[in-house]
Amino acid sequence: MTPEHFIFIPTIFLLGLLTGALLTSRRATGLPVLLTLGIALGTFALTHLTNLPFGARAVHIALDGLPLFDQSPSFSANEVLARLELFSEQGRAVYQFATYTGDVIFPLSLLAFFLALAHFTAQQLQPAAWLRLLYALPLVWFAADMVENAMIYSLIAGLPTPPAALAAVLGPVTTFKLALLPASILVPLLVLGLSHLRSARVKA
Repeated sequence: MTPEHFIFIPTIFLLGLLTGALLTSRRATGLPVLLTLGIALGTFALTHLTNLPFGARAVHIALDGLPLFDQSPSFSANEVLARLELFSEQGRAVYQFATYTGDVIFPLSLLAFFLALAHFTAQQLQPAAWLRLLYALPLVWFAADMVENAMIYSLIAGLPTPPAALAAVLGPVTTFKLALLPASILVPLLVLGLSHLRSARVKA
């Protein structure tokens, strides 16, 4: 489990509670949010808390506890290549396998939740044009995550002489992805909160 997930999971639960409160009058429109939230949490448990060969725990063990690139980004080609060489051959193989299995399955489930949340949030607003902006954050986040996976796969496959240019941009791509993850949660949360406050003032 990465350090980011210790923040992410409580945030998801709080978001679920807020969503549930908002669903009291609009259950039909909010049901997909709760369903996809449950799927995302279940998928997280499956891919991060079990000993599946493509899960985060398996990668952590195979790398002898060394941090993954999305746990501790590196911003120079030399540093990235040095870290790759520190990984054992088995560790690199498990890490590479995870880039197109576990590290795709969980982000997909999370993307489904983000999109359901974006749609629900946009329905609370006028005009519905907000939907495009709310959709953009999770879609770009998912794209960045998949690009990062492809880069790591290619770097490992290219050893002992992986592309230096690819290694040099891995850190910025990872940082961009990590910035978009909380934004995909917090922006809809903020919009929902403001919408709820506005509705309460109108009723008052």
